[in-house]
Amino acid sequence: MQIDPKVIECIKSGLKSTAESDAHSYWSARVEKGRGQAASPYYEAMKIKDMEVLFCYEQFDELTLLHLREFNKKKLISLETDIVVDHYKEENFDANKPEQLSQQHAEDLMAWMRNCLGQKVTPRLDSHPSMITVLEMGAVRHFLRTQQLSHSVEERAQVLQPTLEINAGHDLIKKLYVLKDSNPDLAQMLLEQIFDNAMITAGLNDDPRPMISRLNDLLTKAMEKH
Repeated sequence: MQIDPKVIECIKSGLKSTAESDAHSYWSARVEKGRGQAASPYYEAMKIKDMEVLFCYEQFDELTLLHLREFNKKKLISLETDIVVDHYKEENFDANKPEQLSQQHAEDLMAWMRNCLGQKVTPRLDSHPSMITVLEMGAVRHFLRTQQLSHSVEERAQVLQPTLEINAGHDLIKKLYVLKDSNPDLAQMLLEQIFDNAMITAGLNDDPRPMISRLNDLLTKAMEKH
């Protein structure tokens, strides 16, 4: 694949302050223009590394970086891939945050979520309620686009085997913990919506139409006391 020299200059400019000692350069796709870091749960999950990140806004930006793989003798790694393979960020629970669920409550909730979704669930985030991780997610997105698969979200999840990362301190997640016992039906709808939202944010589900009925049910439930 031949890369336009203008694209090379853009990459060079975007990564100009990457430290010489760094073995990798990081990039992130599916970022909304004007929002940058705040719009990306994937950036949040690895910001502790304090690394420079090249943000991509167009579909073909991601495809270019997937093919390029290396630049200035540094491996180009997406934030999503780094999160999956980073052995220093295993499923550790930070018990020093008083605003979040206790470790026992978080573990109970994640066990319930795993049982409902049939997917792996781990704690990791600080601001966003949830995100999806899949190994080599950029390549997976490209595969889904080129194959134009019409699988349902459930079928895609079964094929992709995604992990749902949650924020045990987010209001949605804390409310979900309460609802799973007090109102199981509503909790199930909320969990499915959280999962679908994360799949859409990850670019693994571009058709939100199947969840419109559930959204209407959730809105109806939300208005029952008003």
